Amino acid sequence: MYLKILLISIVMVVAQQARAIDLEEHPEVKVVADKLVADGHYQFTELERIFAQAEISESVLKAMMSPAEYKFTWGKYRKLFLKEDRIAQGVDFWARHKAQLTRAEKEFGVPAEIIVAIIGVESKYGKYKGSYKVLDSLVSLVSSYPRRSKFFAGELEHFLILSKENNLDANQILGSYAGAVGFPQFISSSYRNYSIDFNGDGKTDLINQVDDAIGSIANYFIENGWKPDQPVTSKPVTKVNKTIADLANRKRKVQHTAESLLAKGAVLSPSITGGEKLGVLMLDSSEVVHDKNSATTYIVRAGDTACQIAERFSMPCKTLFRLNKLNSKGDIFRGQQLKVNTVKSKSTTAGSASKKGKWEVGKVDQKANKEAGPAPVYFYTHSNFYAITKYNHSVLYAMAVHDLSQAIAEKYRENHNL
Repeated sequence: MYLKILLISIVMVVAQQARAIDLEEHPEVKVVADKLVADGHYQFTELERIFAQAEISESVLKAMMSPAEYKFTWGKYRKLFLKEDRIAQGVDFWARHKAQLTRAEKEFGVPAEIIVAIIGVESKYGKYKGSYKVLDSLVSLVSSYPRRSKFFAGELEHFLILSKENNLDANQILGSYAGAVGFPQFISSSYRNYSIDFNGDGKTDLINQVDDAIGSIANYFIENGWKPDQPVTSKPVTKVNKTIADLANRKRKVQHTAESLLAKGAVLSPSITGGEKLGVLMLDSSEVVHDKNSATTYIVRAGDTACQIAERFSMPCKTLFRLNKLNSKGDIFRGQQLKVNTVKSKSTTAGSASKKGKWEVGKVDQKANKEAGPAPVYFYTHSNFYAITKYNHSVLYAMAVHDLSQAIAEKYRENHNL
């Protein structure tokens, strides 16, 4: 019996050592540790103990390769968040936290429905705050995700400082696969830079205190370009002239003025002044995502970047650029067909028809297509739309937040006879 216990103990120790992060074997992580020590935030022995409990997570790396913003078409993505239960829960959340939402709207100028929609999209009103150990997520991304290693190194540094500042156990905090936490799913740099103590209890807690989350989201937006009393987008437009259609893009910054768009034939609301900056966005709920195992071309979708596409097909960025004669910046546009180096699926035999894409929203998912509206649909996007893309870098995300906020506000007014 004693021998059996001894053997089990040895196996457990070996397993722990196998999982442990040795800073000498992970130079990218060690750079972060050295900086934290040099800046006086930690003793090196403290960090060794912390990192010894961290491990590289393959599930984190896999999730990072296919976020919903890039995996789903607009029809499927919108349907993900515009479900009746999420709208109803948003109305209930607003009613339960009306006082703080009203206060945040008055103090910051960010509408209550936008704050509610953000929490609804990010954590389903606090029900799903993430199940990944944040330290594991960030260590994995720093050491094994080269394309954004530098960014996540900064987030790892912020996370460990945040843990020290708030007397938190860095090995116990859970969040998303990208290291975001709490009701609003703030990454660590946003937590440190934009979170506020909105309930006045002397501390800022986005993980357990919904009032702090409400105030912090409002503060985040006002610090990132939100303009009070201005819209997010125009109403959807189903018909525009070719000149306006050609201006539609997925870039995350305002590119035109109302005056210039009017000169090109745009039909705008009379309330929009000539000097106001606008973007042109087109969303198509019938777009199709091809199966990467059988396609030799890829159709660019909303939010795509060339290097992200290359990653999905296990190609170096330079190879994709060369195949498609892209410029040095890798500029691409929605609907563009890119040549890709793909390996046929083992289940696909010679001469057989290509498998259909997983999400053929316009054909397979008629409900999603109907909910998203006619295809294509054009929007004139305002500065506040691009403020939302600071929260998440996808235009699909910004539009989903907007649409959910409108649905929640409409239902809230209906329920309260407003």
